[in-house]
Amino acid sequence: MITLGMIGLNEGNGHPFSYSAIFNGYDSVALKERCPYELVREYLPAEHRNENLLEGAKVTHIWTQDKKISEDVAAVSKIPNIVGHYMDLIGKVDAVILARDDVQNHLEMAKPFLEKKVPLFIDKQLVATKSELDEFMRLAGPEYPLMAGSSSRFTRELAEAKNSLQLDSVKTIHGVSRESWMRYGHHLFEEIASVWGLDITWVRSLSGEPDHDIVQVHYRSGLNVMLEFIKDAHLPIQFTAYSTSKEPYVVPYTDYFYSFREMLKAFASIVETGKKSIPYQEMLDIAKVILAGDISKKNNGVAVSPKTLEPTRV
Repeated sequence: MITLGMIGLNEGNGHPFSYSAIFNGYDSVALKERCPYELVREYLPAEHRNENLLEGAKVTHIWTQDKKISEDVAAVSKIPNIVGHYMDLIGKVDAVILARDDVQNHLEMAKPFLEKKVPLFIDKQLVATKSELDEFMRLAGPEYPLMAGSSSRFTRELAEAKNSLQLDSVKTIHGVSRESWMRYGHHLFEEIASVWGLDITWVRSLSGEPDHDIVQVHYRSGLNVMLEFIKDAHLPIQFTAYSTSKEPYVVPYTDYFYSFREMLKAFASIVETGKKSIPYQEMLDIAKVILAGDISKKNNGVAVSPKTLEPTRV
């Protein structure tokens, strides 16, 4: 049995509840009384039902920044042990899930596990800056048992899109999400990258508003991608592909439980076998695209090369 440590929780992110329940099951009463996330309270009884557990691994330890929060997650998702500091997980578990998307804290929290070569899952964006990415790459190379990103690449809707779209006929893609580019960029862009690849010439920010990001991603093929993030926009997250071969094709990201389960299944496979479903270089390249958009916004919308993370000509 693989033992997992869970690190959480930041505002607006209920993943520690749902990720842990996918391995451990959940307590129905505690879910209603102690989980503050309505979406989690809805999809666990609807799609998990304490039947769709992932076998072969259990979340045995949890840390959050607040003992009361840790106790709530542990009660809902049947986690037997609470630790006083996330570094206390070292030596107690086989692998760690960093289920927070406050990316500014990722490197600090991940570093102790990277230094000890503990298998690690990181929610969405790896790190917040170019210098942090350099440090991350120093600590974790291609052979490291690492997985990072969004569950959106595992949705059934995306699989259907791959089969339905004539990919080279798509000329532009427009996507909309809540939150921000740095926090939720993966939910849209990672889907697109998993289908159309990462041969990208430049990325630029088209909005200087703090709660409204518009990011343009330009492919060498000429494919144009426009992704918009409005902090308090309602779900669903989705993108629309416009092509010369068929009507606009909408790809929603609503397949939450299924995609979470498939993503965590892939991570458990890394821990057990070492085989990765997402290549190391692909994870880095996606992280660089997200960083390029952030660098552009901080530099008045200059186009940035995701390869060099430096300004480039359009």
